[in-house]
Amino acid sequence: MKRVALRAQRGSRPQGPVCHFCQFSSATPQRLPFPRLPTTTQSRSSNNNPALQLRRANVRSPLSYPLLNSRTFASESVNFGSAIKQIEQDASALRHLDQVPSNEAVVGLLEKCQKIAESLVSQEHDKSEGSAHDEGNATSSLLDMEEKSTKPTQQAKSTLSLDPRLADKISTIITDLLKDEKVFITPEALESYTKTQTLLERAEHFPEIFHMYANKPVPEEGSSPVKFLKAKPKSINSAVPAELANMALDVAIAQKNLSLVLAIIDNTFCAPAFPRAKVFKKASVPLIGLAAAPAACYALATWAATFQNTMDPSTATGIAFAASLAYVGGTSSLGIMAITTANDQMERVVWLSGIPLRQRWLREEERAAMDRVAVAWGFKDPYMRGEEVGEEWESLREFIGMRGMVLDKTELMAGMQ
Repeated sequence: MKRVALRAQRGSRPQGPVCHFCQFSSATPQRLPFPRLPTTTQSRSSNNNPALQLRRANVRSPLSYPLLNSRTFASESVNFGSAIKQIEQDASALRHLDQVPSNEAVVGLLEKCQKIAESLVSQEHDKSEGSAHDEGNATSSLLDMEEKSTKPTQQAKSTLSLDPRLADKISTIITDLLKDEKVFITPEALESYTKTQTLLERAEHFPEIFHMYANKPVPEEGSSPVKFLKAKPKSINSAVPAELANMALDVAIAQKNLSLVLAIIDNTFCAPAFPRAKVFKKASVPLIGLAAAPAACYALATWAATFQNTMDPSTATGIAFAASLAYVGGTSSLGIMAITTANDQMERVVWLSGIPLRQRWLREEERAAMDRVAVAWGFKDPYMRGEEVGEEWESLREFIGMRGMVLDKTELMAGMQ
C-alpha cells in the first residue's frame, strides 16, 4: 500500500499559549523615521534635581530659525548649527556697535539661546526615553502578562548628554556677550543667562558673571563715545537673587568642582549687597510696623480710655498704652527670637557659639549653601559622618570655620547626644 503524505494547512496548526505571547511580542508598532518635534514634547518623568526640573518644566516653543523642519537627528544637528551661527552673527553685531546696545536686543538674543538650549535638552530627553521604551518592550515579551500588570517595570534612569560642541558654542556666545563692556547686565539678562547655562550644564563662568553683575561699570545709554558710570556693588540692585544662585550652585555641585562651588558662594551669598537686599525685601515691612507700633498703641489706648469712668482719662490712657505696648513688644521679641534661633534646617553645618543673632539671620542662605556642599561631599550615612578625610574635605572644613560656622559639631552628631 502506498503511503499518502498529508500536509497540514498553516491556518489549522494549533498554537500554544507561548506562541501567542511570542506572536504578540513580535507585533510591535513601526516607529516613524523621524523623531518627535521638540515643540510639542512634554516631560514624562520628574527628578529631584532642580536643573533637570528646569529642563523639563518649560513648554517648548518654535524658534524663528529653521530649526524644527528636520526629519532625522543628523539634519536636526545641522539646523541647530545654522541657528547658532545666525545667533553668533547677531551677537557679534551687537558687540561691534559704536554705542550701547539696547536691553531689549540683549535680552532677546539671550532668550533665543535659551530656547535653543531647551530644544537640545528636549531632543536628548526624547532619545533617552525612546531607547528606554524599546528596551522595555524587548524585556516585556519574556515576562508573564499578569505579573507585568501587577508589578510595573522600573525603567533605568536616563542621563542626558548634550552635544558638547553645540553646548560649548552657545555658552561661549552668551558669555562673551555679557563680558562686553558696552553691555549692561540687567536682572532679566542675568536670569536668562543662568537658566541657559544650567540647561547646558556649563558652570565655569558663573563666578565671573556674578562678580561683573555687581562690579561692572555701567555704560551710559545714548553716549557716543560710550561713557561709563561707577558701579555700586553694595546697592540692593547688585545682589544676585537667591534662586539663580541656587541654580548655579546645583550645577557646580553636580560637577563635583569644589573650588567652583566656593567661588559661586563667595560672589552671591557672601557679596555685600546680598544681606542689604534681604533686609529690604523681608524685614522692611516688619520694621515699619514696629516703628509705627507706639503711635498705634497710643491711639488705641486713647480710644479705650473713653469706655470707663472709674479713673481720670489721662491715667487710663497711660495704663492702656503701657499694657498694649508691653504686649506688642513681648510678642515681637518672642517672634524675633524664634526666627533667629531656628535650627531645624541645619544638618551638618551650624553656627559657631557667639555669632550674633542678626548675623545668623542675615547669613542663613550662606550657611545653608555650605550645608548643602558638606552633605554632597561627605558620607550619606549619618553614622559615618565625621570620618571623611582628604585634601578637599580639609579645605572645606577650614573654609567653613573661617566663616564663623562649625562642620560636624560633636555634640550634635548622630550617636553623640
